[in-house]
Amino acid sequence: MKRQAPDRTAYQPKPVEQVEVNEGKVKARIILLILAVVIAIVAFGWVIFSRTHVNTGWREIEVASDGTMNCSQDFQFNYYLGGSGMSAAAELKAITLLYTEATEKAYNIFNAHELSPELNNLFQLNLNPNKPIKVDPALYAALETVDRLDSRYLFLAPMYSEYHSLFFCNDDWETAGYDPVQNPDIREYAAQVAAFAADPGQINIQLMGDDTVQLTVSESYTAFAKENGIDCYADFYWMKNAFIIDYLANTMEDAGYNRGVISSYDGFSRCLGEEKLAYSHQLFDLQDGKAYRAATMDYSGGTNLVCLRSFPLNRQKELYYYRFKDGSFRTAHVDIADGISKTALPTLAATSGTKSCAEILLRLLPFYATETWTGEVHKTLPAEGIYPVSITDRVVCQSGTQVSLSDLYEGYRIQSAE
Repeated sequence: MKRQAPDRTAYQPKPVEQVEVNEGKVKARIILLILAVVIAIVAFGWVIFSRTHVNTGWREIEVASDGTMNCSQDFQFNYYLGGSGMSAAAELKAITLLYTEATEKAYNIFNAHELSPELNNLFQLNLNPNKPIKVDPALYAALETVDRLDSRYLFLAPMYSEYHSLFFCNDDWETAGYDPVQNPDIREYAAQVAAFAADPGQINIQLMGDDTVQLTVSESYTAFAKENGIDCYADFYWMKNAFIIDYLANTMEDAGYNRGVISSYDGFSRCLGEEKLAYSHQLFDLQDGKAYRAATMDYSGGTNLVCLRSFPLNRQKELYYYRFKDGSFRTAHVDIADGISKTALPTLAATSGTKSCAEILLRLLPFYATETWTGEVHKTLPAEGIYPVSITDRVVCQSGTQVSLSDLYEGYRIQSAE
């Protein structure tokens, strides 16, 4: 059989058609391309400039985190840049670096549940009862404040653990396992813990100088702790942000940064320096299970503020509350008398130009974390330079004139405590 040769023309390329191009159009296209490139370069340059250029004025300072644990999520730091003579950009860079380091260190200092590889913190102190421990100077200063004000709330740590479990419950029926109000066994346990916490002979922190402290625990409390699985004797728990905000503010002020304010999402605020910059704080009240903005507190630089609430305002701080289906709450405000969660009224605030947030808090707690509101706080604390503002029955009661009240919600009125 004769094989036929393949038709090779099928594989040959098709003829190329030559088309003449209008040279004028080519030039126009080149010009348009150049313009597009120039516009892109200018736009890109503007984006870079707008992101790197720092204007004089108010700016929120954010940490430059590299993944290291820090406490910045609990705070907002606003600062007026460029008012020191330094360029705003240089000041922002320096403040950001310092604030980042401070939030990382504060996270470790006041942590009662994690070991820090760099310093001796509350966890290390709990791990070594009846042994002298040299701690970070900031923790020593905080413990000095607790000792000077004869405050015992730090030692309610075992009950904080119970309430922490309660706050993570998903349904009301689960809470009975942790709530002393519902459970007689937990109530008896709470009373025992509170009795130990209130007695310096059972548990105390000795200040030995040179940043050295000793957590002293009696034999009877040690036995009770072993029987009940207690491994944390001292914990600032929800109160820690008052001490942390003082540490952050002091760190910034010591470095010469005095034109700003640090606020926490749970009601603490520290003004840096004493420049008469204007600030405000919204006061909320609880009516029929709902939070209402009752009034605005206006104040100036050099004023520190603490606001205690029996209800949460944002999801971040729901970690310290549990709301029952009937609208009632359990909070982290624990009465030193019996270890039970109590709040005498929905909202109690106070300001001071001479006291730190931690000092204000520790002085407010005996009047707030208790069964009955008496108003005695308005008679006692102004003599110490602390000026309370309370809300009861839609009456905003004010001590002193350090703050002015405005924007009252419908039905609310102001009353002087004088």
